[in-house]
Amino acid sequence: MTSVLHLQARSGAPIACDMSTARDTPDERLAEYHALFERALLRRERSADAVVFWFRADLGTRETVDDLARREHACCPFFEYHIESVGGEVIWTTINRRTGDERAGVDVILDAFHALPDHAGSDRDGDLAAKAG
Repeated sequence: MTSVLHLQARSGAPIACDMSTARDTPDERLAEYHALFERALLRRERSADAVVFWFRADLGTRETVDDLARREHACCPFFEYHIESVGGEVIWTTINRRTGDERAGVDVILDAFHALPDHAGSDRDGDLAAKAG
């Protein structure tokens, strides 16, 4: 059985990450990502318009991913977020739907999102790099 959370990009949203109304700080959010990557990240992929993270569907992983995606959507509404559970995995896809001159600016942020496991200090970087490359 597949369960899906789909958060559409907000048309006309500024291309800026704004955590001014967030209940957490940037450092706290990064710590949550670090813990999630350490516990459950299986692999990642960067395509022309998206970043996909695959997580092991351990106890609480789906809830953590859904919560993080909702908070990311609140601060970065220019992205589209798609979360689904398939078999023993939780798949998080973050998509850049912008075109034209705006696309390059959003791609820079998408690149940083893809690199997040590297900067979160994950000890799984070697495995991830081999699978993503």
